[in-house]
Amino acid sequence: MGDNPDKTKPAYKREDSSGSSAAGHLDSTGFSMAKHIDRLFPSASSLDNVDVAAANTGHRLHAVKQEIRRQLRAQSDSHQQQTQSIEATKAAIGELYTRISEMKAKAQTSERMVFDITQDIKALDFAKRNLSQATATMRRLQLLVSGVGQLRQFKEQKKYGEAARLLPAIAGLREGFAEHMGVRAIARLDDEAAGLQRSLGSMAFQEVQRGFDAQGLLVGDAELMHQACLCCAGTEEQTRVKDLYCELQLRAYVAIFQIGDDVSQLENVSRRYAWLRRILRNYAEEHAPAFPDAWRMGEELSRRFAHTTRDHLSETMATRDIDVGHLTAALADTLAFEAQCDKKFGIVQRNGAAVYESSGAPAESFVGSVSCAFEPYMAVFISGEQAKFEALVRRFRSEPGDDDPSLNVLASSTDLLYQFRESLRQCAALSTGQAMADLAQVFAQSLSNYARSVLVHALPRISSTTTAPLDALRRACLVANTADYCASAAAQLEQKIIEKVDGPLREQVTFAASREALLSAINSSIGALVGGVDAMCAPALAALTDAPWHDVQTVGDQSEYVLLIASAIEAATSVARVSLSGPRYFRSYCDKLASRISERYMTAIVQCKRISEIGAEQLLLDAQALKSVLLRVPSIGADDDSQPPPTYARIVAQGVGRIEALLKAILVPTDPADALVGRFLLLFPAAPRDVFRHVLSLKGVKPADHPAYLRVLQAHQRQTQLDKQSEVDKQSEVDKKDQLDKPSQITSDVPVAAVPSAYATPDPRSSSMPVHVTGRAPASAPLVSRTSAGRANEHSRFGSTTEHSAHLSPSTHHAGQSQTTFQSTTYANMPDPLGITSGPSASNEQTSDIDAQSPVLASLAANATATRTKINENLRKFMSTMRRP
Repeated sequence: MGDNPDKTKPAYKREDSSGSSAAGHLDSTGFSMAKHIDRLFPSASSLDNVDVAAANTGHRLHAVKQEIRRQLRAQSDSHQQQTQSIEATKAAIGELYTRISEMKAKAQTSERMVFDITQDIKALDFAKRNLSQATATMRRLQLLVSGVGQLRQFKEQKKYGEAARLLPAIAGLREGFAEHMGVRAIARLDDEAAGLQRSLGSMAFQEVQRGFDAQGLLVGDAELMHQACLCCAGTEEQTRVKDLYCELQLRAYVAIFQIGDDVSQLENVSRRYAWLRRILRNYAEEHAPAFPDAWRMGEELSRRFAHTTRDHLSETMATRDIDVGHLTAALADTLAFEAQCDKKFGIVQRNGAAVYESSGAPAESFVGSVSCAFEPYMAVFISGEQAKFEALVRRFRSEPGDDDPSLNVLASSTDLLYQFRESLRQCAALSTGQAMADLAQVFAQSLSNYARSVLVHALPRISSTTTAPLDALRRACLVANTADYCASAAAQLEQKIIEKVDGPLREQVTFAASREALLSAINSSIGALVGGVDAMCAPALAALTDAPWHDVQTVGDQSEYVLLIASAIEAATSVARVSLSGPRYFRSYCDKLASRISERYMTAIVQCKRISEIGAEQLLLDAQALKSVLLRVPSIGADDDSQPPPTYARIVAQGVGRIEALLKAILVPTDPADALVGRFLLLFPAAPRDVFRHVLSLKGVKPADHPAYLRVLQAHQRQTQLDKQSEVDKQSEVDKKDQLDKPSQITSDVPVAAVPSAYATPDPRSSSMPVHVTGRAPASAPLVSRTSAGRANEHSRFGSTTEHSAHLSPSTHHAGQSQTTFQSTTYANMPDPLGITSGPSASNEQTSDIDAQSPVLASLAANATATRTKINENLRKFMSTMRRP
């Protein structure tokens, strides 16, 4: 008992020394009573100091209350001070408001004073402005009255020059009084000025009319007429003067070139333009001083002449038969005339618009003013060109002519394209409208006719009796080169015409049909080339057919006919490589040649009377030799002996493969028939009846025995179909079984918190807790996830024998259906928890008795649930015990 004060004193001092930290802890917003008590009494022995701790807490409570009283008194004093400050502020605001009101009243008084002053000033300003306007109006009115009086005087004295200079000023003054027309005096003055101007214009027109006689000759004073024209500038009288002069000058033109006379025909159109040049020369020398330069009377006269000429030519061409030569000559002269007029009057094209070169003002070009009359009749020109090209194609067909070897094409093609170029140049000079689009169609049609009538007709007909087959092959290559040259020229011609023709007509320009005809001619040329090689190989293939293959006793080297075929192919291919201009055509020749030779070889074999098994072996050897020859074709005549293209190699392999299949079928004995039929079906899966009959005939089977073999073939085919159908049915059943097994899968879904540590160890790589059966697996053995289990299933499905696994799901051996899998490496030396031995046989046993495993799985799930319930109950008891005081 005497030791208790000594034992508690150090604890009390320790509490005092940590008073600051304890106070901070008590002031915390996250204060926890349990933690505070744990800090005061960290052990059972510290409970002896309860009284000391209670006393300390009481002292602490008393100190806090004193601090709260002090804070309340300070806050009360502060509130009184704030109230006094607010009252003082309100008094200051009231005083400030009073002062602002006084200033506002003074400002309103000042504003009224200023307004009264400015009202007087504004009235004076209005008066000044009105007075100035009235003064200016009276001055302009005085000028208008004076000007009208002077204009009246100039009219009476016929002083056109002075009147012309006065008219613009009077017009400006009249525009200034437009808003004062309500004043009767001003309206009368304006009407008088307008009447004087009209009267002066009428007098000026009469003056010009008197200045020319009925023949259009100048008889008056040119200077006086010039001044008179200035008086009517900008009025309708100016148009009357222009009409009068142009009518007088063109009266003789209409009389000379009357419609129906010989002089008005197309062949005399140049005389019309010569007449105008003479009139313009006379105008420049005599009549130009009578008209102002701004009127451009020479251009106006030329434009009226162009319109009249256009009407004359249109009517003439509509009522007379048109000669193509006269039409083209007249159109050429007309186009030249239009260009000369633009040049003479300084009209140029800028940014797609016609302007005067000197001033840049808008203008009207002469181009098309007369030539538009020829547009509806350009069909005559097109018809003439078409007839010319048709005659040219007929001549090329009937008279082939001499070909230039240096050109590597037919000479007729260069002549035809030259004519195209000249015709296009002439048409471009005449028209770039519908006529050029029609001419493009004529070009395309002529090229198509040339391809069909000349090129295809020029192809040689090569047979086994042709004396110079290589020359004929060169001719075929020449035709192919010509067609290729014409196709390239057609593309260039099409592009050139599209550039020249008018925009809306470009879609009509196409040479697609002609290019197709030329490509067809190229194909025909290559076909003729291959046909020539076929004809050169015909004697060798005939020797193959006539050879007694049923009497061959031994297999030797390749036959002589193979050497003949190889020599013919090499000679023809050398010519083709040198003569054909395009490599793509040589490739096409090689492909077609390989197909043709393979077919001809097959036909020659089928036409044999009978082939023994040894003969078939010899023919197989010859077929291999022929394949080697064909594979060398693309490299014949080349600089390097490269490998054939893959596509060509496939063509050769397919062609020779059919030959080899036929010969291999012949190698099989006819007895028993099942062996022959089985071998034939392996070689020819489609089982063509005609090929099978050829095999039987070549093997010497009599036609009467063919039906028996055909029945065997039919039986084999039927059995094959049944087998295939059986396989399909089996696969369908397997698929249905898989679909039925999917809903019966059982998965283990045990929460992590429900698994005690005594039964399982969590896998750090997975977020789920694996489950193991007690006594079957160690606690450290993890289960693989569902995804890894699916991969393990896939591995076992494809026949892996190195790793085997036992599954918890009854359908784990079906693809994609396993849920949870034990690792085989972990359980290699342990008994299977389901009683299934690991290994290939275990897999079979498991798949054969799937339903028997379902009770075991249900038992496992029940055990896991019971274990989870028991653990939860134990945890609740433990927590309740810990919460007790």
